[in-house]
Amino acid sequence: MIKLFLILTIFTIITVPAIDATPLSDKTGFRFSFPVETDGHSFVVEATGNLQVTSLDFDKEKKSITLFVQSSLENNFLEIIFPNDLIGGNYNILLDDDEFITKIQDGKHSTFVTMEFSGIGSHEIEIFGTTYLDTFKIKDVIDLEVYDAYVKEIEDDQSTNSLIFTIHDPGNDGKLSIKLSDDIIIPFDDGSFIVLIDGIETDYIIDGDNLIISFDSKTKQIEIIGTYVIPEFHEIAPLVLATSFIALIVLKKYKKLFI
Repeated sequence: MIKLFLILTIFTIITVPAIDATPLSDKTGFRFSFPVETDGHSFVVEATGNLQVTSLDFDKEKKSITLFVQSSLENNFLEIIFPNDLIGGNYNILLDDDEFITKIQDGKHSTFVTMEFSGIGSHEIEIFGTTYLDTFKIKDVIDLEVYDAYVKEIEDDQSTNSLIFTIHDPGNDGKLSIKLSDDIIIPFDDGSFIVLIDGIETDYIIDGDNLIISFDSKTKQIEIIGTYVIPEFHEIAPLVLATSFIALIVLKKYKKLFI
């Protein structure tokens, strides 16, 4: 019995792919994370299942995510999570070039696709959306550079006047550099900020107009707190457009006075 357990353990270790594959449980299998860089934006697509996801392709022209999987089981389970800002709208899913009807759930920031299908061997899964980078969010107006990691998501919290950066695949020499602007976040009266790494206050450096934060491989979240933070653009866009429209009407009436 012990020998059988050791053989199964060794087999499991050998079959784990080199990419970020972490065993979750006997039911869910392994989790795979794939960074996607497109038009200056960084996203992460995640997949969890009882099979191996060997690679992922993203095509911005087709608005599609393609996963290539390899299964040694007849009955396969796979959950795919991707950001709504990457692709969105109405979805069409193909499994090995055939339309596949499955459960799709929209979350606040991500879409969840759950698939169950049969067949040992190689499979190709394609997810097509109807929009690409459709939402102008706060991350689009932040000038930042990140080293030895990916910024998976940026959120603002109006209740704490903070910017929250979710970090993916960090290294021990990670650095987050943000160009400071009162249009994004305003410091306290003494010009300082509060910086938290995973909830613990940490030091930072101000170099000219840049705020620089160092982090290590255990970092999951960085929060910068000030006295004001701009809300996400899609939340204030209607107000901006309405203000612009009112200004246009006033300008037209003003011109008529001098005709």
